[in-house]
Amino acid sequence: MPLRSRQAIASWSGNLRPPSSSRQASYMRIVHHALLIALALLIQTSWTHGIAIAGIRPDVVLIIVVYIGIRSGQLEATVFGFVSGFLLDVYNPEFMGVNALANSVVGFAVGYSRASIVAEDLRVQALALLIASLVHDILYFGLSSAANPAKMFTSLFRYGIGTAVYTVVIGMLCVFLVSIRFQGGIHLDVRRLHE
Repeated sequence: MPLRSRQAIASWSGNLRPPSSSRQASYMRIVHHALLIALALLIQTSWTHGIAIAGIRPDVVLIIVVYIGIRSGQLEATVFGFVSGFLLDVYNPEFMGVNALANSVVGFAVGYSRASIVAEDLRVQALALLIASLVHDILYFGLSSAANPAKMFTSLFRYGIGTAVYTVVIGMLCVFLVSIRFQGGIHLDVRRLHE
């Protein structure tokens, strides 16, 4: 076959080639995040009621949204934050859209700030999760009780701070268990603790 014919066939069949490895990795990352969100929604709507302490439950969905923001950036975290928040709003439609907005804002903020933080440090991850949880609860309680600001502050102090701390504890436990499973554990540099 002449060289020009092979080039023509190669250029024509270029549209039929399988996706590149980077595109395929991107698809796999999105599927991975979607499965994590689905698992977190299942846990959030069924299991966290059983581990509630004085009515305070960890926000498992928010842990995953923060994880997506740190790993993949603001666009994916915003989209997955909106979808997960919307599904939580469907589960509890009293304040429709409030969770979707709060999770979207948190996902965007974490994804946007990931370039300026050292996301591999456990202390930074814990602080990012704590701030994200507090921002989420301020938005959620602020929008759901906009007619009664006193109720917002009461809910924030009664549930918001406890939820944030509980979410950080569960999130760091998840990080620890995942690091043991896939990376052989967390290796702390004792010299850095005294800086």
